[in-house]
Amino acid sequence: MVRYFRTIRQKLLFENKFNTYLMYGIGEIVLVVIGILIALQVNNWNEQRKENKLEQLYYCKVLEDVEQDISQIYNQINETEDRLVASNDLLNLLQTEKPLIEQVMSKTLDAISQITYTFRPNLATYEDLKSSGNLKILRDIEIKKQVVKYYSMIDGIIDVLDTNADGTVAVFYSKDDYAEIGWQNIDFVKDGIDTTKVNFRQLRPKSSNDESFIKIMTSDAIFYVGSNSRIKYLYESVLPEMEQMKQLLERKCN
Repeated sequence: MVRYFRTIRQKLLFENKFNTYLMYGIGEIVLVVIGILIALQVNNWNEQRKENKLEQLYYCKVLEDVEQDISQIYNQINETEDRLVASNDLLNLLQTEKPLIEQVMSKTLDAISQITYTFRPNLATYEDLKSSGNLKILRDIEIKKQVVKYYSMIDGIIDVLDTNADGTVAVFYSKDDYAEIGWQNIDFVKDGIDTTKVNFRQLRPKSSNDESFIKIMTSDAIFYVGSNSRIKYLYESVLPEMEQMKQLLERKCN
C-alpha cells in the first residue's frame, strides 16, 4: 500500500502536477490521521470493554462474599441459640435442690462453647479492590457507597462481638478457687489429671447445695444468658443490611 502511494506521488511529480500532488499529500495525511484516530477509538473501546468486564466480575465476587457472610451469620445464630439454651438449662439446674456438680460444669461449658469463634467476614475481594485501586472501577456510586458502608459496619460489629466473647470467657476463668468450684469435674481438666500421681477424691469441691457455690454459678449463668442474648441480637440486627447488600449486587451480577 505504501509503495502504491509512493508510485502515485512520483507519477504526479513527473507529470509536473504540483497542485494535484499537494492536494494528494494533504489527503494522505488526513487519511493517516483518521486511521490513527480510529485505532485510538478502537483501543479505547477495548479498554472500556475490559473495565466493564472487570467491574462486572467485582460485583459478582463481592456478591459471593456477602452470600457467604450471610450463611456464616445464620450458622452463628444457631450456635448462639444453642449456648443460650445451655445457659438457661444451667440456671434451671442451679435452682434444683441438689444439682450434680458434674452436670453444672457440663452445662457451663455448653453455655460458652466456641463463643470466641465469632463471625469473620470474607474480605478478599474488598481488600483487592482497595489495594489495587480498582474501587474506582465500580461506576455505580450508590453500590460503591453501600460496599464501603457495609464493610465499615462489619468491622464495628466484629469489635463488639470480640469484646463480648472475651468478657464471657473472662467470667468463666475468673475464679478464686477452681477446686472448690469443681473444675476437676470438667472433662478436659479431668482428662489432664494424672490419677497415678493425684488422688482425685481429695479434690473435693464445695457441696452443690452450698450457698456460696450456688450464688457464684448463678451469677455466671445470668451473665452467660445476657452475653449470648447480646450476641444473638447483634447477629440478627446485621442481617437486614447484608440482605440489602445482596439484593443490590444481584442486580449488577448477571
